[in-house]
Amino acid sequence: MMKEKTLTSILAVPLVVAVASGFFYLNTDKVVSAQNETIAAADKATNSQVEYIKISVSSSTYSDSSYQIRIRDRKNLSEITEDYVGGVLQNKIIVSEEGKRVTSIGRDHIRGKLVGNTWVLPANLANENKRILNISLMEEQKKEMKNQHWVKSLRPQSQSNDASLQEVVAEDSLKKETVTIDTNTGLPVKREVFVKDKEGNWTEDSVRVEEYKYLNSMPMNLQKLNDEVEIKEITAPIKEDKLLKG
Repeated sequence: MMKEKTLTSILAVPLVVAVASGFFYLNTDKVVSAQNETIAAADKATNSQVEYIKISVSSSTYSDSSYQIRIRDRKNLSEITEDYVGGVLQNKIIVSEEGKRVTSIGRDHIRGKLVGNTWVLPANLANENKRILNISLMEEQKKEMKNQHWVKSLRPQSQSNDASLQEVVAEDSLKKETVTIDTNTGLPVKREVFVKDKEGNWTEDSVRVEEYKYLNSMPMNLQKLNDEVEIKEITAPIKEDKLLKG
């Protein structure tokens, strides 16, 4: 059965993420253009009503293919977070009813199935959730992207022949970061972080990848729970109107 820490600690943390690569620099006009385009993309990214972020780590760093998917619906004030290890769902948190209801699901490794609890929060905690759900998931990325100096990359877009994708690069002594912008929409769609190896050379594989999508609505398949998932209604695991600490 899931540990209570899994059920409670995730909800208590404000929703953020962080992240980076770079290659060849172009002339001054190109630098100014890249900087302006990246800042504009960061601003535009926080205007979407339904945001999707997938965060994964390098398979050369972690061999278990771990990643997290997070979708926030700012119109209906709900959010779904899923954690995968080896491509298999391990944990799922659903915050619904404008932040009032929390459903926490985890994998019972003894029985090999997903089980979970659902509860309704007291008004003060529900209101705090409601406030957070109104904030863009991209707000932290927006701040980070605006605080860096970007140039356009000459690295070939090997993953796609789509001419509408433009990659920009920021670099410091510790990391390189690339952001891929869809020039048709002006929105960032991918962000990668690269670090140096023991010899001081930049690694070819990114150590972290964030993929972004901007949806019209929350996918129904993520909202529905499989009939095989055991869900139990419980009293909110709180004490004095505060979430219990794991």
